[in-house]
Amino acid sequence: MEKYSISQVAEKFGLEPHTLRFYEKEGIVSPGRTPSGIRTYTEEDVSQLETALCLKSTGMPLKEIKRYFQLVQEGDATLDQRLEIFTSHRERVIEGIAVMEKYLQKIDHKISWYQGFVAKKKGGNQENI
Repeated sequence: MEKYSISQVAEKFGLEPHTLRFYEKEGIVSPGRTPSGIRTYTEEDVSQLETALCLKSTGMPLKEIKRYFQLVQEGDATLDQRLEIFTSHRERVIEGIAVMEKYLQKIDHKISWYQGFVAKKKGGNQENI
């Protein structure tokens, strides 16, 4: 099984090593250690970190991310709870996407308006807003 150093994992995700140490402290990822104490990350660690970053970047609070990984450690008896975490989070993400789409429409409207105004201005119309 391939192992990765903290700097390799940090580079893969565009993070600083101290961020990975923070996630370790919070119990989100638990890398192994060499006999000399150097952290080593397995593919499973990298996958867990990728899941955590996905959840974080889609707005899940750190407390809930930690709860999810605690449930993972508890085993199959928590499958229903983990499903609920993901189902609820998915609903919040969909709501967020709907809000962003509404904002995007507003931005597109403004772009269109300004493009028309700039085109008029270039055509000799010197009106000001």
